[in-house]
Amino acid sequence: MNSSRHTSYLFQSIRWLRASRWCLAGLYFICLILHSSLTEGQTRDQLTGTWIGVHTELDIDFKCPLPTYIQLGADSTYQLGMVDGSATAFKSTWAVNGEIVRLDTIHFAPRLLTIENDFLRIGANFPMVFRRFTDVPIDSASTFHQLAGRIWQSNNLIISLYTNGRASLESALTKQRTIHFWRLATFGKSVFIVISGNQHNREGGYKPLWQIADVLPNQMKAIGWNGCIVATEAFRFVRNLLPNESYRGSGFQTCNNCFQALWHEAPLNRSPKRYGISQLVAKHYQTIVQAGQSGLIRIQLVVNCQGEQGPFTLTSFDEDYCPKTFDSRITQQLQEICKNRIATDPTLWQSEPPNPPNDVSVALTFRLKDGRIIDILP
Repeated sequence: MNSSRHTSYLFQSIRWLRASRWCLAGLYFICLILHSSLTEGQTRDQLTGTWIGVHTELDIDFKCPLPTYIQLGADSTYQLGMVDGSATAFKSTWAVNGEIVRLDTIHFAPRLLTIENDFLRIGANFPMVFRRFTDVPIDSASTFHQLAGRIWQSNNLIISLYTNGRASLESALTKQRTIHFWRLATFGKSVFIVISGNQHNREGGYKPLWQIADVLPNQMKAIGWNGCIVATEAFRFVRNLLPNESYRGSGFQTCNNCFQALWHEAPLNRSPKRYGISQLVAKHYQTIVQAGQSGLIRIQLVVNCQGEQGPFTLTSFDEDYCPKTFDSRITQQLQEICKNRIATDPTLWQSEPPNPPNDVSVALTFRLKDGRIIDILP
């Protein structure tokens, strides 16, 4: 994909997909074009209006922010774009004929789109959720002056908005803090807080959007996803940020704001890579011959786009797949090999140019018989 030009469809824009890091979001918007549809009973009047993206539900407990909008005009115009205007919107026409909806030249089958309580839900396997947009006139210049250089806190979230465009998000419950970039974006007469990127750069996708509903000297109200529901959250002013105050995360942070280990596993099962791992293990593992040290040891860790290592887990099972504790001389060796030999290989997270590096999940399973490694499974 070439970032210097836009093709006729919005989801084909590299600026919209934020390079390879937004490929999942792009995929699910392709699903919008290919699979979304209209449920029986939804009328043209119910669909007409502007819908702001909330998230794509990728799993029961995993949601990926959706920084997009859909406009379905009463005059049959249709527009799909980014709330922050970071890509050229796709424009066409739409229509409803009985149970069938048409967007552009594509017609959709019924019963996969629902509207309930001003929420539009598209799709079944990985549904996209939108909320009905109400324009709230806000002055962006005065809002920026009020928000920048300050810390704001709701019941669930602490937002620090630095004057240099950096931002930190901290859970009020867990105290986990991540680092991003922020800016204000105008949409209609409304103003949104757009938080995106990661601790290293502006790539990596978006965090949930917040639409400013009101700004007072010691409080702001914003509409957005609070981790449980879409709500109007009150953020109270905590304090001013110091001029040179550091912005650091509380620990490991992936570069991708929509990272799930299951979908980003390093391709260790490919022949050249698997052979290299076998050679590394053979070179550095000192066999501990001991009867009963048989079964499986699985090691998993995440490496971000800068090669920084995250959480490390080790699980082990006997030959009947029941939990088992192996000799520490074995597990410590395998941990060291995975963390310091395998996970440090830059080819795991680097991509072919011009694509940026990726976060990856590294997972290996070692099959042992009496302390000897007899197989390595990806």
